[in-house]
Parts: sequence; structure tokens; C-alpha cells
Amino acid sequence: MQPVPLVHRGDDGHSALASFGSPFLLPNARQLDVISKQGQEYRILIDIPSHPAPATGFPVICMVDGNALFPSAVAAARLQRGRPEVTGVTPAILVGIGYPDDDVLFHDGRRRQDLLPDRGGADRFLDFIAHEAMPVIASIAPVDCRRQSLVGHSLGGLFVLHALFTRSVLFRSYVAGSPSIWWNECEILSKEAAFRSKGPGAMDRHLLIAVGGEEQSPDPEDLSDRARRLRMARMLDNASEMAERLTTSGHISCQYVVFDGENHISVVPAMLARALAFSLRDATAPEKGTP
Repeated sequence: MQPVPLVHRGDDGHSALASFGSPFLLPNARQLDVISKQGQEYRILIDIPSHPAPATGFPVICMVDGNALFPSAVAAARLQRGRPEVTGVTPAILVGIGYPDDDVLFHDGRRRQDLLPDRGGADRFLDFIAHEAMPVIASIAPVDCRRQSLVGHSLGGLFVLHALFTRSVLFRSYVAGSPSIWWNECEILSKEAAFRSKGPGAMDRHLLIAVGGEEQSPDPEDLSDRARRLRMARMLDNASEMAERLTTSGHISCQYVVFDGENHISVVPAMLARALAFSLRDATAPEKGTP
């Protein structure tokens, strides 16, 4: 007797799946749709560890583009905190700030309004995160206000740099993944210069800049549109030059990481995994090794 198949695929490849099994959700994660004081609708994604909270409260890692980054970050956090003696990663609250649209990972229209400094958009979004979203988290779980991190990728990475350079007191750690430093003729560099010119160093703040090794075309003879865009963006050069300036300034603790073989999209999981260790590892503790 031939075995009966569990699923008969529909013409579109999805219709049978819709009636098969049940939706897979991230256990214990929650989402909350809210309307900001500016009348904008957001989705706050939250993962609170089941572990008892430390006496000082849980650290908090906040990610923009939450629809895209939050699921990968939760998976990475749960894996790494299972072996803290190896990873240095301890329980933390993960927060993703996204939009109420299940079918779009990077909501281009909304994210450009929120992440870019154009017409004060980035500042309004930063106000929402700091003064509306984060207090919601503090109202439902004990948080360590001294250990809060901001993470973003691409335009989100540019947003993280904007937040650091203009309001560094809001977070302790900043992770700028593949930051779009090139945007608007590298406008962010003027904010960086102003940040470096301020008073004494702020070594209690930490910045990680991470990029993929394939984000900049090394072949000057490649005339394809994609190669031209990569050369224009100078993702690796811009990031490494900024990291060097910030490091030598002595104004902030800065790390720069290149993930070889990764492009602008495939680098995201690697960046998130590193962001967890960077944000949660005790800066005074020795580097953890493998078993």
C-alpha cells in the first residue's frame, strides 16, 4: 500500500498549507499595536525571559525594523543565553519596533519617514521609542535603565548613528549594522564631527559598527548597475573610516566588524548575533572562549 501524503499541494503552493497544522509562533513573545502621540501606528514586539530578573532588572535591547529583525534576534538570544559561560550572553528583554503589517519585513515608506533625519522624522521616532515605547516595557517587567541598547540595520544603522551623535544619553550601547552613511551626501558626518568635538570622552557608551564583506564591489571594471551602486555607497570604506575616527578620538568605545562573505541582506543574522554579545557581555569580563 502506498503511503497517503500528509499534504496535497495546491495550485499556488500555499492553499493546502493554509489548512494544514497550525500557525507557528514564537513561544512567549508578545506583540502590541499602539498609536503614538503623533498619530502613527506601530507594532511593539516583546520577548521577556522566563528567568527571574536580576536585582537591577533585565537589560533591554531595542531594534528598529522590528518585523524583520525581531524573530532572528529572539532565536539567537535563546540559543546563546543557554550557554552563558561560552557566549557571555545573559537574559535580556528584546524589543522590536515595527509596523502592523504581517506581510512586509521592511516597510519602505514608513521606515524612511521614521529612520531618516528628513523633516525631523528620526527625532520624532526617537522620541516615540524613548518616551512612549520603552516606558511600556518598564511597566510590564523590571528593566535595568543603565543597560539599554539600540540596534538597526541599513537605514536603521544610520538611525542608530543619528541617535548616538545627537542623544547619546538614551542608551548605553549602539549597534549600527551596515549603516547607510552615504545617505544625502554623507550628511551624518557633520553630526559625527559635532559629537567628537564635545567635551571629555564618553567611554561609558559603546558602539558596534558591523558590515558584510561583500557590501562593496572590489572590481572597478564591473559596470553593472549593482556594482555602481555599491561603489557609490562605499559601505565598507565609510564604516571603517568612521570607526577609526571615533576610536582615535577617545570619545567613545568603538568596535568595527566585517563579516566576510556576507552581503547587505545575509549579514543581518550575523550582525544580530554579535549585537547580543556586544550589548550584554560585561565590558570588564574576559572574552569567552569555546568549550
